[in-house]
Amino acid sequence: MKSQQRFLLALVASAAVLILWNYLFPPAKPPQPPNANANASSSASPSPSSTAQAAKATATPTPAQAAASATPAPDTVPQRKLRVVTPLYEATFDTRGAVVTSWIIRRNKNNGHDLYGASSTKANPKPLELIPTPPSDVPPDKVFRTLQIITGDASVDQALATRNYRTFGPNAESGDETINVPNGSKQIDFVIHDDATGLDATKRVTFFADRYNTELEIKVARNNQPLPLTMLAIGPSIGDQGIEHHSFYTVAPEGMAVVDGKTQRYPADPIHRNPSGWFSSARPEGPDLQKVGGSVQWAGISDTYFGMIAVPASPVTGLEYRTVAYGPDKPEQHYLLTGLLPIRADGSKIQLYVGPKDHNLLDDASKEIAKAGGPQVDLGEAINYGIFAWLRRGLAGPILWSINELQKLTGSYGIAIILFTILIYSLFFPLKWQSSRKMKKAQRYAPRMKELQEQLKGMKQSDPRLKELQMEQLRLMKEANPLGGCLPLLIQMPFLFALYSAITISIDFRQASFLWIPDLSGPEPYILYFIRVLPILFCGSMIVLQLLTPAPSADPLQRKMMAVGMPLFMLYILWSAPSGLLLYWLVGNIVGFLQQMMINRMTKEEEPPQDEKAAKKKPPKKLKPAEA
Repeated sequence: MKSQQRFLLALVASAAVLILWNYLFPPAKPPQPPNANANASSSASPSPSSTAQAAKATATPTPAQAAASATPAPDTVPQRKLRVVTPLYEATFDTRGAVVTSWIIRRNKNNGHDLYGASSTKANPKPLELIPTPPSDVPPDKVFRTLQIITGDASVDQALATRNYRTFGPNAESGDETINVPNGSKQIDFVIHDDATGLDATKRVTFFADRYNTELEIKVARNNQPLPLTMLAIGPSIGDQGIEHHSFYTVAPEGMAVVDGKTQRYPADPIHRNPSGWFSSARPEGPDLQKVGGSVQWAGISDTYFGMIAVPASPVTGLEYRTVAYGPDKPEQHYLLTGLLPIRADGSKIQLYVGPKDHNLLDDASKEIAKAGGPQVDLGEAINYGIFAWLRRGLAGPILWSINELQKLTGSYGIAIILFTILIYSLFFPLKWQSSRKMKKAQRYAPRMKELQEQLKGMKQSDPRLKELQMEQLRLMKEANPLGGCLPLLIQMPFLFALYSAITISIDFRQASFLWIPDLSGPEPYILYFIRVLPILFCGSMIVLQLLTPAPSADPLQRKMMAVGMPLFMLYILWSAPSGLLLYWLVGNIVGFLQQMMINRMTKEEEPPQDEKAAKKKPPKKLKPAEA
């Protein structure tokens, strides 16, 4: 008994050390780049040498090449900043290169709520910026700018990246400008003509007030001849720039594309390292470059909740992803990840989606693209559903619809999750009752099964009782099969996976508050600098539920290990899990506890097996004394 107590104390101490270590010795936070709007004018555009090398997938430009193209030719067109403001987002364009320097998501289209960056607080809300400012420790010639055009021709790329594009309108020559799009749509043309290279280029951007979709029309010609190779820069590293540290629940920006009808994902770290191992070999193109073979229907870059997706008018080939590492490599290496998507520079429309990776919003965007004459696409593939994706995606839609309807009735996503959890556990109550019934039988018959096994080990085949004991063993295995208690639980697993996906991918849960929790999509804030209430309550409720639930094993040590060791391990894993997910599991444990109490009272003790009753010896019958 003392050894068991020491073992449990060791488990508790180990979990405490794992959880408190990160708070007693917190890792240094990686430096955050300043806001893109603040320093957009001071950041240099990529040199033509680097853009040409990127299109040709060769080595990084040398310092001499970068210096040779650092000084742009004299330009008579003034450099301007155009800030486009719609009810859903704000986009800032720099006429030098006609690139985007900032893209801020303002509002959730689903419910009309304002959105802010992950580092915001109630007292200090910060804009939800998707485009990073080029870090100071990365040479400007290695940085691609969002929606930059690359052709592979050094002189043409220099003009495209460093010349100021002309715009049209009553304020075209009056410096920086704010363009409001309160409703309908607005079209802006960026035009450049370069006599030295015979270059003519037009970038037409159409903004819509009621959607996250944007249309691009790009024309690039030299001496009136369309250039055969034109690429559009998607990125770099589109995502919430307010996230200080990425984890299992907050995915770092990664590339994604539908290639030959299949969704592919390209994390930045393996692109940068180009590793080789037992299951993969190093890429021939080397580190910091990923060539994507096959026909590409659409491509983009995204993090957990937000992304930028470009859909060309028809499938293309030659997609590339490029990375640049910056900042310290500890505790987390940061990357600038850019996708170079080949496009047709003949004015064909490119559909651009920049916004939340929400199930409903992506479905609506796919329909809008088809309605505008674009290709038939499924932007919902941008969401990473993980294992059993086909099943989880099919269930996630109805789950989100149910929770949203409950939220409309209650006015709180926290209460909606609680009511939904009670509803789901009520639907699964018959399965839980059947599972507990089987488990109780297995637990009650476990000693007899062990006794039969020991008896059968020493028996000979000629023993007349062998067949009788084997028949009894088979009957007990059939009546108290522990697998019968597990199967009802396995039926629930796909549904639970889908519910996890629904809570972690829906933009509606992001920054939805409940009681002391400011954001149900993020981890619960600390109390007293190192305590989180929900994970601790979840762990405690899981221990109680494990001890209350019947188990097939009769070994008390094994039972305590499962009842205490597993919850402590889950506490460590879920310490930084989304609050909405922990709320669901906590309420589920409480409902499960009440259901188990009810089941324990409803389940009557069954009669022991007939053979076991027969095996018991009856008390000897008392004999009457003999008569004299």
